[in-house]
Amino acid sequence: MVEMKRGAARCALRALCVGCLLAFGAPEVAAEAVLYRIFLRDGSTLLSYGDFARVGDRVVLSVPIGTGEQPALQLMSIAESSVDWQLTDRYSDAARAKHYASTRGEDDFNLLSGEVARALNEVALTNDPAKRVALADQARQQLAEWPATHYGYRAHDVAQLSMLLEEVVSELRVAAGQSRFDLKLVAPTVAPPTQEVLPPPSLRESIELAFTAARVSAEPAERVSLLESIARTLASAGEADGRWAAEARARATAELLTEQQVDRAYAELTARTLARVAERAKRADVRAIDSVVQTVLSADAKLGRARPNEIAALLVAVDAQKSAAQRLRLARDAWALRAGAVRAYRRQLSAPLDRLTRLRRWLEDVRQLAGPTPKAVAQLEERAAIAGRELALMKPPPELEPVHRLLSAASGMATRAAAARRKAVLSGDMPAAWEASSAAAGALMMIERAGEDLKRLIERPQLR
Repeated sequence: MVEMKRGAARCALRALCVGCLLAFGAPEVAAEAVLYRIFLRDGSTLLSYGDFARVGDRVVLSVPIGTGEQPALQLMSIAESSVDWQLTDRYSDAARAKHYASTRGEDDFNLLSGEVARALNEVALTNDPAKRVALADQARQQLAEWPATHYGYRAHDVAQLSMLLEEVVSELRVAAGQSRFDLKLVAPTVAPPTQEVLPPPSLRESIELAFTAARVSAEPAERVSLLESIARTLASAGEADGRWAAEARARATAELLTEQQVDRAYAELTARTLARVAERAKRADVRAIDSVVQTVLSADAKLGRARPNEIAALLVAVDAQKSAAQRLRLARDAWALRAGAVRAYRRQLSAPLDRLTRLRRWLEDVRQLAGPTPKAVAQLEERAAIAGRELALMKPPPELEPVHRLLSAASGMATRAAAARRKAVLSGDMPAAWEASSAAAGALMMIERAGEDLKRLIERPQLR
């Protein structure tokens, strides 16, 4: 019992020691925006306002241009493979640790210390030896895990708290008849990052870093946006920044002019190429399109291969035109092979097709229930039947069989329309007249469709 009271007294004393540690809190530091440095494999550096994101094989970041609490921000992306991740990750950890220390670090440490102090007070007030050991072990485990999840903030103070708890736990274990040590809760010391975090850049350094970002960006639109933002920022630079600001602004303006000239050159190359390949695709000249590809690659080389995305898109468009030319060439070769048979069929078809075509006016009257005269109805029926017999005697080439069937069906439908109209006239029956109207509409539609298909098949194939 005496030993238990002594242990409780020691716990109370150590709880007081924990409270004393709080009196030596870290000095407050004004929170600022986190500026990360991205180190590239070529030795250059980019500045990221806030955290950056790795998306697929790209790294997306916001580049600050200028100084102050709200600098101009330009979004850009770079290839993930161009980054020295060992240096970048080390610096990012240090920047996050510094930001954490200047914002939430001290509050979180105070909460931890308070929880440990409360745990020791509870140990002092508990009579159950096993429960005292469990409470102390829980507090010790919380301390062991805390530095790794809090950037090693105040690691030295956490180590002091851990030492106090180690003593308490060891004594309580002895009092409870347990082993003096429990290695499963022993955690390695986690120290805060030692990487130096650079101060916020000056206006001049910010501009130089922005120029670097423009240089490494693979997207022309990003480069132009960065250079325009640099020029705007420098336009409002004070007299103290004088000469170098004027030189930097002239540099930004010159680089912008170069980008615009390159844009125009590639736009002209694209327009000229597309017009040329479209004209050659209409001629089904596949070889000529291949020569255009070589011309594009040569022009791109002369321009320094400054727009790889535009050239890739242009070559895709050229390849699509080449595929169209290849299909057209195949269609024209097939058309040439059957042209003789098609023309011979067209000559045979001339009489029945002309006969059916001249029936349109009468069929339109039947469709609208506007006639024609009984004599015209008889002529309509006779001529449609003759066209049907003529078509039945013909043998179309395979590719024109659908057209032939349409014309045969049209002649039959026209004959039916005339018969139904004659019946309606004789009986005065309106349902019969409407039946004739439907048949006439079908005949007209088939004649029209057959004519269009015939024209398409007879003409030499064209690129649509």
